[in-house]
Amino acid sequence: MGKIRGEIGGQITGTVGDVTITTWKGIKVVRRKRGPSRVPPSPAQQQQRQRFLLASEYAKEVGADPERKALYEALAKGQPTTWRALATQDYLTPPLIVRVDVDEYTGQAGQRIDIFVHDVTCQRVKVHLLDPSQGVGANNLGALVEEGEAKRAVEGQDFHWVYRTQVNFPEAQSGKPFRLLLEAEDLAGNKVTHTVEGEF
Repeated sequence: MGKIRGEIGGQITGTVGDVTITTWKGIKVVRRKRGPSRVPPSPAQQQQRQRFLLASEYAKEVGADPERKALYEALAKGQPTTWRALATQDYLTPPLIVRVDVDEYTGQAGQRIDIFVHDVTCQRVKVHLLDPSQGVGANNLGALVEEGEAKRAVEGQDFHWVYRTQVNFPEAQSGKPFRLLLEAEDLAGNKVTHTVEGEF
């Protein structure tokens, strides 16, 4: 791999003949043009290519939607990236629920449950509070006690969400189990679910 030093090459990148000029870790490099692979793609590679194709289509949709495009442009401002790259990455990366804090929850209405989600475009977090000791309920996880939408702890920021309980948990005595089923969804439409086991 040959390095281009000094002023040679300037801002030029691309392919000339069988030589490709590109930038790698901030350094101009020259390498032989890569030819088409003769190895047929594996199912995993085909699936990954399909995901990138769909991500590219999503970025085109964003470009045609001024409101969504403005959101990604705001995120890209001051960063070494573009709104299009962020939209593509957002499609490929679902939300990640990294922590759930139930320390203040004792089974009473009006108490808070804190949820932390790693995704800069998280749009909603829904909470299902379940009683695993009473029937199977939805998804065989327990009887539904209550459900509702969490709210952003700080308006405009998507990392920290807060859910306020609405009802008293039935028979919330010491040692009583409870279960949380959490759903997070981002701007690209990716949805994830996460369960948390707890007891009073």
